[in-house]
Amino acid sequence: MESRMEEKKRPEWLKWTIRVILAYALVLAVILAITIIAILITFTFIIIDSFSDTSSLGAISEKYFVPVSEFMWRLFTWLVPGL
Repeated sequence: MESRMEEKKRPEWLKWTIRVILAYALVLAVILAITIIAILITFTFIIIDSFSDTSSLGAISEKYFVPVSEFMWRLFTWLVPGL
């Protein structure tokens, strides 16, 4: 029975390669999710401003959310080769 268990062991380099690839994919997913959320908040604030005839939410979104979404999008495109 022990010989079967030893035959099924995967090499250590394969385990770490899969872990690194999954961690990379997770980082990309988190960056993209943050970017999408920041863009959605920005658009929501702009739509609310257009209906309420104010500009306070638009100013907040331009000051805080637009730089975050731009930075995260640049980071995402930098981390994905070919974009």
